[in-house]
Amino acid sequence: MKINVIILFLFAFSLCACFDDKGNYDYREVAEITIENVPEVIEVLGNSDHIVVKPKVVSSLEGEITGDNANFEFSYKIEIKGGGTIESGQRWVDLNPAKTLDLDTLAAFVANTYAGWFSVTDKRSGVQTSATFDIKVSSPTYEGWMVLCNEGKQERVRMDMISVISAERVIPAYDVLTPLGLPELKQAKGIGFYPNRFASPADVIYVMSGEGTFKIDRETFKTDASWNIRNIDFIIPPGDENVICYTPVNNASTAGALACICVTDVGNAYVQVFDAAGAAFEYPVNTSIRGSVPEFRVAPYVGVSMARPGNGTTALLYDVDNRQFVGWKYGYDDAMQTLTPLPDPENGLFSFKTGMELVYMESTRYSSGLVYAIFKDNAGKRCIYGINMSGNGFVQEAKYENLNAPDFDKATSFAFHSQFPYMFYAVDNKVYLHNLGTNTTFPMDNIVLGDNEEVTMLKFNLYRQCSLDDLNNQSDEFMARQYELMVGSYNHSALDNNGGRLGFYPVDGVNNSVTKRTEYSGFAKIKDVVYRERR
Repeated sequence: MKINVIILFLFAFSLCACFDDKGNYDYREVAEITIENVPEVIEVLGNSDHIVVKPKVVSSLEGEITGDNANFEFSYKIEIKGGGTIESGQRWVDLNPAKTLDLDTLAAFVANTYAGWFSVTDKRSGVQTSATFDIKVSSPTYEGWMVLCNEGKQERVRMDMISVISAERVIPAYDVLTPLGLPELKQAKGIGFYPNRFASPADVIYVMSGEGTFKIDRETFKTDASWNIRNIDFIIPPGDENVICYTPVNNASTAGALACICVTDVGNAYVQVFDAAGAAFEYPVNTSIRGSVPEFRVAPYVGVSMARPGNGTTALLYDVDNRQFVGWKYGYDDAMQTLTPLPDPENGLFSFKTGMELVYMESTRYSSGLVYAIFKDNAGKRCIYGINMSGNGFVQEAKYENLNAPDFDKATSFAFHSQFPYMFYAVDNKVYLHNLGTNTTFPMDNIVLGDNEEVTMLKFNLYRQCSLDDLNNQSDEFMARQYELMVGSYNHSALDNNGGRLGFYPVDGVNNSVTKRTEYSGFAKIKDVVYRERR
């Protein structure tokens, strides 16, 4: 009996204790979070497409969670699938510092496969739920137009690109070399391009600037300070001397060139000959005696035949100190390591010792390899000489004086057609077509630029790779692109350094006119454009 009383007492005490503790513990059910609408794989073009995710988040207790729900925090992170660092030694990169539910951000990553993580955190309980997805970033640099620009007042060198993903998808990508190791440079000068089918040196691409010229990997476009041209292809003495012109001398072979010639900003020329295992001569060739100190400076132009395959073994340069043409010839070492003043032919059209200032020079396929040179005399009057570089080269073919060309003496950009005797020139925001055969000029009124715009480049992008033709499954439309006038312009009223436009204009050889096919914008100030050819 005494035992029963004790048990009854303990039971009553326990019951009271339970009533006293009521409310001291939170027995709420923990919500189950599910994540929907996250794709397994997202395929994007680096530095062009956006990574977009719009997930649906559902709580078993609260229903669908919207992005403005203050009880939840959202996060997106990315890492290289399989391991590695993305940038500055970081394994992870936060894709969404704003912590929003939806993700929409530029795919500013090099080509690779990445693992993405989306997580939802209930800030009240600290419970986190996540979903994973793959991001496949492809390269915008595989094929298309490389657009070299000067950005802003500081003229930062910037490479944009019009990427040809397929015949149906052509889109621009911007500043593609900065994340790939290009040193910080100023004053873009041009793109050096030598498409080569030999195993070595393979395709060569150079970015030329006033602060150095750097080779970029033909597949990845990666580069760094060690890829300076003086360390790769040419033996250029250390000092204040930068390559600003790079030109292959085409070979009769369909595989590669005879040689490549470069010119520096101090007027020295260097040669690399490929039948000598790609050897570059150590000394400048702007001299009359092999291996001696330079005797004169040359202009940053090298005239060659642009026939495919090559049909000449010579190159044309211009001595700016003595104001005369000089020639380079493929052959014996002495000839290949010097530049020789060109002798005037009997009954020639003009003297190779012009006594004038060279304004511009361009190589074409017209007449199997005509090089046009624009000169200015002491009175400021301009004329044009044509020199044919096919065969052994240096054949005087044309002379154009007393040009009926309004404001030609003020023109800053030029381009010569390879199928018709046309010269295009630009003054401020106006483009003109001058028919060299009839000495008549036609304003290109359908190339419409604003009052605050100026033409920064005129060019025809002639393909260099011999395998690019309609016999190798290239369409007629694709092959015609090289004869379209490219017009680069810049709008100075742009507030974001992206006022550059590039228009493509097929040329009508009957009616002395052009029509716009397409146009792309968002570039910096365009300096040069070269098509990145694929075999």
